[in-house]
Amino acid sequence: MRPPNPVPSARRPWCGRQARALLLALPILGACASQQENTTKEPDNASRLRVAAVAEASGQLDVALSLYAAAAAAAPDQPDVQARLASALARAGRTAEAEDVLSRALERRRDDPALLMQLGRLRLRAGAAEPALDLFDRVLAVAPDDAAALDGRGIALDLAGRHADAQQSYRRALALRPEAVAPANNLAVSLLLSGRVTEALTILQPLARRPGAPPRLMANLAIARAALGDREAAYAILGEGAAREDLDAILGSLDGGMAHGAS
Repeated sequence: MRPPNPVPSARRPWCGRQARALLLALPILGACASQQENTTKEPDNASRLRVAAVAEASGQLDVALSLYAAAAAAAPDQPDVQARLASALARAGRTAEAEDVLSRALERRRDDPALLMQLGRLRLRAGAAEPALDLFDRVLAVAPDDAAALDGRGIALDLAGRHADAQQSYRRALALRPEAVAPANNLAVSLLLSGRVTEALTILQPLARRPGAPPRLMANLAIARAALGDREAAYAILGEGAAREDLDAILGSLDGGMAHGAS
């Protein structure tokens, strides 16, 4: 009896760095468990995306980016997959590559909300208020009840100095998602920028009592307390590690913008 033919190299399952990540994150994808199997299937895109998210959460950003890129290459017409790759690239500081991914994807799907949202967020990071506003408005043209787009639109309006319009956008987002922290925090920031400190405080105080309140929110609460003259309370909120001159510097930001985006 002739021995079985060896598995051709072109058909061997992944056994490199990506395969190890797959095995660690999802044991059911044990593609390299046996070199004797010649029917192993390459993981589908849903599996790639799940494993990429696990790898990213565990700090293996290079592995995550590799998997996101593989998923995006396999699904060029799926905007959500392209948006996830762009988001991961942006978090890695590779903004130009993220924009390139989104630009190519938008050539295929010009008005896709996921792509427009991600590009809008990149514009916000760059401080480009008007281009960001245009992108969020395009999202809202096809999805008028998109709370995230309304929140992003509010930030763009605040950056442009249009605080009253920004507050209206945040309130619309909160009407759709009353428990959302980000638009509530951003509404409070906008009120601070408008000099309406007491109103901002009434929003920030209950948010700060929630478990796991984000640091940006707590900083905004400290600023609001200090702006009302209670600097000792502000120092207590910021903690022992915060120097008093740090709070003074933060207070100065009332004239030039605050910490948006508590999500």
